[in-house]
Amino acid sequence: MNKLSVALVILTLLASTANCHQHKIVQKSLSGTNVECLRYGPPWDCVARCQTLLTRDWVDSTGMRSAYDRFYQPDPNDQCNLNRMWRCLNSSLSAASPDQVCLRTEKTIQCYLDQYGEVIQNQSRYVAPSRLQETQIFIECGAMLGISPQRVLEVLNKGEFELPEVSCLVRCFLVRSGLYNDESGLALERFYVACGGYDDEFYLNVKLCIANVRAAGACDKCTMAQRLALKCIGNQYPIFEPTTYTDMYSTNTAGRDVNNNYNIIFDFGDTVGQLTAGTGTGNIP
Repeated sequence: MNKLSVALVILTLLASTANCHQHKIVQKSLSGTNVECLRYGPPWDCVARCQTLLTRDWVDSTGMRSAYDRFYQPDPNDQCNLNRMWRCLNSSLSAASPDQVCLRTEKTIQCYLDQYGEVIQNQSRYVAPSRLQETQIFIECGAMLGISPQRVLEVLNKGEFELPEVSCLVRCFLVRSGLYNDESGLALERFYVACGGYDDEFYLNVKLCIANVRAAGACDKCTMAQRLALKCIGNQYPIFEPTTYTDMYSTNTAGRDVNNNYNIIFDFGDTVGQLTAGTGTGNIP
């Protein structure tokens, strides 16, 4: 094998390793979302809404999630920026009707720009998966672990995340979502995004809980991941909620609260599971 061939093999292995570590993790920058939105061609006054839909921070019915602040750097000496921003939001949004979603998004972002901190345009930040994407990740994990799609959906539908037999399913989801790895544990900055934001006291409580769980005794890696996520974060924030078919579209990638019929085909390796459902109770087909 010549030197060029060896170099190509090494580069291929490195690329494969990088892709493996990425799993299902999505990260976007504000400048990148601007370019992406321009490709889709929204009306000029809806580009801001398009950007924040792509970062999964804007929901038409509830407004901006607090985790949107990850795209800004506040002045550490400014202790009043948050109060000013909330006053700005209360004043600005009162002038826009609920159906003026693009205008409401623009006004919200302007308050962040004017009052909260310096915008970070070019650094990528974690984007939480939608409920539909979460379900797909669980289905894929089930395929790898030999758990049928029907059983996975039953776990999601009933919220059976604490069962010992699904500990590896929970760990797989956490790893592939970028929320956990065995070496460093829970990715708290990403959980901040996934949970929609929380205060500094929460970090202290989680770190204390992590220490207690680890000190409680040795357990296998699946059980450790399951306990850390459910006991240390899930007791305050519903990171795993029972999922119905309606939920899968209730916070969708378009940011709107809709309940549509859907026909999803999950194709993972040689495993293909087709799920057909309408709105309603989310019974397993």
